[in-house]
Amino acid sequence: MTASVQIVVCMDTEGPCADPGNAELLGTWPLVDAAMDKLFSPAFRARYPDPTGGELRIGWFFLTWTGFRTNPRQRAFGYHAVRDHYLDRWGDRIAACGDEQAWHYHHPAASGIGNEWGLDWAVGREYEQIVSRQILERGWFPACYRAGGTIEDAVSSRWVDAWFPVDYSNRAPVCLPGLVDWSTGVAEWGLYHPSPEDFRRPGAGRRRMARTLDLVTGAFVLSEDDVEEAFARAAGGRTAILSVFDHDYRDIEGRLDDFRELVQLVASRHPEVPWRYAAPLQAVRAAVDASRPRRLELDAAAVGGVVHVWASGPIHQSIPWLAVRTRGGEVLHVEEGIERLDERRWRWTPAAGLDWEEAGFGASTDLGVSAVVRVSPEDGPAAAFLRQPLLRHPTRPWSIWEHSKLFPQLSVGRAAGEAVEMDSVRQALDILAPQLGAGATLLDVGCAAGHLARSLPPGVEYHGIDPYERAIEIGRLLLAREGLPPERLRALALEELPPDEVYDAVVCLSTLSFFPDFRLPLEIMARAARSRLVVRASFGERTEVRYLPDVLLEQPFHAMRAYFSIFARDEVEAFLAVEGFRVQWVEDHRQRDRFGGQPEPVGGIDLSYEFLVAERIAPPPSADTILGERYGAAAVAWHERGEAGPNP
Repeated sequence: MTASVQIVVCMDTEGPCADPGNAELLGTWPLVDAAMDKLFSPAFRARYPDPTGGELRIGWFFLTWTGFRTNPRQRAFGYHAVRDHYLDRWGDRIAACGDEQAWHYHHPAASGIGNEWGLDWAVGREYEQIVSRQILERGWFPACYRAGGTIEDAVSSRWVDAWFPVDYSNRAPVCLPGLVDWSTGVAEWGLYHPSPEDFRRPGAGRRRMARTLDLVTGAFVLSEDDVEEAFARAAGGRTAILSVFDHDYRDIEGRLDDFRELVQLVASRHPEVPWRYAAPLQAVRAAVDASRPRRLELDAAAVGGVVHVWASGPIHQSIPWLAVRTRGGEVLHVEEGIERLDERRWRWTPAAGLDWEEAGFGASTDLGVSAVVRVSPEDGPAAAFLRQPLLRHPTRPWSIWEHSKLFPQLSVGRAAGEAVEMDSVRQALDILAPQLGAGATLLDVGCAAGHLARSLPPGVEYHGIDPYERAIEIGRLLLAREGLPPERLRALALEELPPDEVYDAVVCLSTLSFFPDFRLPLEIMARAARSRLVVRASFGERTEVRYLPDVLLEQPFHAMRAYFSIFARDEVEAFLAVEGFRVQWVEDHRQRDRFGGQPEPVGGIDLSYEFLVAERIAPPPSADTILGERYGAAAVAWHERGEAGPNP
């Protein structure tokens, strides 16, 4: 990675501040709006571009003025008051400019006076109310933090460390007597993980801290030497984050122009150093060479009085933030009763007597990508997912299954037993009946939510695999009530099935056709089948690989394509013969009875289904057999001697 200088502007976004003794401060929203309109002007942003042509970006650190009893500076009191104002007026521009939203927090003093800073984190817990209400009422969980007055101590630092992956509060070497002393802090334009005991020094903390100095205040004025240090750091091979802050209750258009001129002046002395404007999280990601983080998704469902939560990837927090609204209107931050099942799954058992009507979970990745999900006690599997707009999936962006709402709806109905038994399930189990006595094991490949388990005779040990994790979670929740151990359902692609797993029978219903070739999936299933393999797919006289749009997907994804292949019976039969199977072809009853023997139209695609029923009559082929078939006896000799043989 080439070292660079990332130029960051942090705006402590607090709204109006009326101070008769300081005419510079903007005391009303119209005055603040006029000043901020300048910063959102396209002409202002375009001035002084970086070497890539990039324009200034701003991190808006929104403050919530709550927890106070008096308001001597006529602040914009109320939950969401400041952020709502900005999003209502400039929300589109914030997005278009590449700006970011972050959180700024002033801890209320014990006096309750609205212009005093609290220093004791143990006095009041307004910070919990603010974050919880942002989740429940605005669907927002911030990932980037700045302390009011850059005031932190060991207690507040550990709290911030637990919940937020990025903190722009380092103000070293500024000292504010009686408030906070950064004089012993990390006075460099880099990132560090803070010590749990002294946030000013590097240590074992989990969040990343970035240094942010005053653009112009009575305590400090950014100098040319400060900017020079950032470029010298990058020239030495270490990326620098040159970050400054100011407030929205000042008209600072001229200050920001001066700052950009200063950056360009210093940059001209370092032509070999690349630099660019960046929003706060964007700069951190550039510094750790992770400029394209994956989007995070959270999902949750209430089943049997317990709420299950899962994430699309690992999160920064040990548990998601849980905000609860009771039926009496009280908002709580709850940590009790949350059990961590693995790095991406949790389970919350509400305390006895907690009468809740809404729960909101918030989390973020280490790179500051955040997500929120909100559920009610009535929201079963997939309910929260189905309410949300469908976005490109963060880990499987080309999978048709991740971009459908119909499929999870069907999975819920089938796993819950609310939908009638599928024709293909009944026919497959009728075929397998002689092999499915008590104690038999069965692997269901492409199992969706595992609904086939509901139809099995007693005593059969069911296992299901499917790469579609949402369906697996649905099945785990709903089929656990039927006695199926959750570990019997795995979010696993067929290609990832361990080669030592063997089952009495393997069944695969309507999944094989989604492969471009039958050989690899059939080989894996054949090796896993001790006795019988039953596959429902599209077979014909000749192989036809079809790669077609799936119009049953949600907008705007219905143009995504997938395989709907037809495989030649003779080719399949010959392949399975080598694998030790005798093959029988069985008519699909659904196609016969419901479609008169004609292909079944699904989303405009004709699917001609048939059952392949394979009985093992010989063990799988050895490596020598496979080599011998291709290269003759010489290959077997090479293999026995441990030689490479010919290049296949």
